[in-house]
Amino acid sequence: MQYQKYLVLVTIIVTYALIVWGAYLTAGNWGGACGTGTSSDWPQCNGSFAIPINDYGALVEYIHRTLSVLTGVLLIASILSVWRMKPRVDSAFRLLVLTGILLLVQIALGDVVVNSDLNSAFTALHQANAVALLSVMVVAGVLLFTKSPAGTSREASPI
Repeated sequence: MQYQKYLVLVTIIVTYALIVWGAYLTAGNWGGACGTGTSSDWPQCNGSFAIPINDYGALVEYIHRTLSVLTGVLLIASILSVWRMKPRVDSAFRLLVLTGILLLVQIALGDVVVNSDLNSAFTALHQANAVALLSVMVVAGVLLFTKSPAGTSREASPI
């Protein structure tokens, strides 16, 4: 059994949680609770790494930032582990690389959202890119669970 597909599955789940949490953050209008107009203090929240337990909005944004970092680390680990698979499911690897590129776009869009004082058009674009990123990642995960790696044969499954 190869652990890579389960790592990708965990990455998909955390990414989904990040998107849902980001929507909650936006719906509650807490996107600026850790400061707006500048992203220079990221990943800090209001100049501190401490968890802002006395400000609910800042706590919501802090959790979003933490999930963002976790998602990035898991995605990098997923890309590297699938790249190292022997044999590798090349189509899934290529899709994970595309997901990595979409993550870089997502980071840039997040910076634009914060620096535009939470402009609604940029926020919507940020959310749309997140959904595209998740969609590509899900397809890569499905391929890892269903497709035979290059050069191997797979017996028919009774399910």
